[in-house]
Amino acid sequence: MENIRIAICDDEILLLPHLSAMIRRYFTTQNLECETVPFSSSTELSEHIQKNNFFDLYFLDIDIPELNGIALAEKIKQKDSNALIIYVSAKEDMVFQTFKTQPLAFVRKNCFSDDMLEAMNTIIKYLKKPQETIVTLEDSLGHPVRIHVNRTIYIEAKDNYQYIVSAKKQEMVRCSITELEKALTPYRYIRVHRSYLVNYKYIRRINPDHILLDDGRTVPMSRLRKKEIRQLFMEYDLS
Repeated sequence: MENIRIAICDDEILLLPHLSAMIRRYFTTQNLECETVPFSSSTELSEHIQKNNFFDLYFLDIDIPELNGIALAEKIKQKDSNALIIYVSAKEDMVFQTFKTQPLAFVRKNCFSDDMLEAMNTIIKYLKKPQETIVTLEDSLGHPVRIHVNRTIYIEAKDNYQYIVSAKKQEMVRCSITELEKALTPYRYIRVHRSYLVNYKYIRRINPDHILLDDGRTVPMSRLRKKEIRQLFMEYDLS
């Protein structure tokens, strides 16, 4: 597992080095490498995130001047939906308000040692479980685009946008289908048409002029690429 980047945001400046040291020690016992970066201001961390400087884990106090921890977590999630949030706070009465940001844990400052140990165990279990493959690239504005490789059924190009379609949702992004094809071909995505990139695992059947998907939807198939598409499909079936 690669080095894990961790942001710690708390206006109690004396707590920051203590929390950083505790996290690093625990990760070391699990044979994991981590980098901790302290922030004594929520605004400072927010500005860091707005520049697309992301972390894997965020330890956030709730009662912080300027921008409270929950509002900060919402901003982080808007930019990086895969961010892992852990609250470290004396505001126990706000625990239910944190649920909308889907935190991994809530550490009470008045039960710091016990809660922190439990939180670290939860974090390690999460990090060590098999994770879904996610491909990340930048859109035309430099914003990160994260594609869940296994969940995505197909991608459709329409006007200046690409529509990433899964069983439960459709996401619109602004980047070229050629870039997406280059990034996703190693994961068995097939360019079946100039406007369509399809995940092989969701193809039920190749018909003369279209592809039938497992959920019953169809996408058009390029006549010029028909032979190449069939060949790729057979290769993937046999491997």
